[in-house]
Amino acid sequence: MAKETMQAISDAELKAREAVIQAKEEGERLLADAAAQSERAVLAAVKEARKKAEVLCGVARADADKLSAGVRRSTQDEQERLRHTADESRGKVVEEIRKIVLGKT
Repeated sequence: MAKETMQAISDAELKAREAVIQAKEEGERLLADAAAQSERAVLAAVKEARKKAEVLCGVARADADKLSAGVRRSTQDEQERLRHTADESRGKVVEEIRKIVLGKT
């Protein structure tokens, strides 16, 4: 009976070692799977962030182009207004210069 008890203890120890080895292997496998999933998730997030950044850059460029066109139009309008005012004033200035040069008041 002692031999059988010793054999049973030995078998139990062997099974326990095997269970520990299997648990360790399963833990390592789970860690590797988690690391792989984590890497895939990060890559997907980076890809999505790049897409969103491209969209936002496109929107910003479009807004900047609209603003630039508006400023350009406004500047052109102001220049045209100033030219028109200068043209209107030119006759008066010439007449005033003639008066001063010719001594007429």
